[in-house]
Amino acid sequence: MNRTMRTKPFTALTVACLLAAASAGLMARCQQAASQTPAQEAGETFQARCSTCHSEHGEGSEVGASLNVPDLRSAAVQRNGDDLLRQVIKNGRGNMPAFGRDFSDRQIDRILQLVRSFAATSNQQVQGQPSTR
Repeated sequence: MNRTMRTKPFTALTVACLLAAASAGLMARCQQAASQTPAQEAGETFQARCSTCHSEHGEGSEVGASLNVPDLRSAAVQRNGDDLLRQVIKNGRGNMPAFGRDFSDRQIDRILQLVRSFAATSNQQVQGQPSTR
């Protein structure tokens, strides 16, 4: 038996094993993604793509401060309409890059909901803090 014939079954078996392993990994990721709520998905997306400038809860990071990003929890941001905020996420503004190619409309809507939740969280924290007067 020549060497080529001996390696073909090994190669086919190796490829089959690699495909099975890749399939199992993909299935695990799909199951994990399917078990996430839309809010969890938006939170992960925000942490991965937005928090460098906007920080974890929208207050702005040191990087964001150097770029003059607004506090997403602020009344100035929160009083903007959903359409304007969607447009800013999609098309960018000032130092903020456009994410229209990276995020689907559904993802943008979920991120917008998350940004709206920052104001509520911020208000709850302020109301729950004792007065310093």
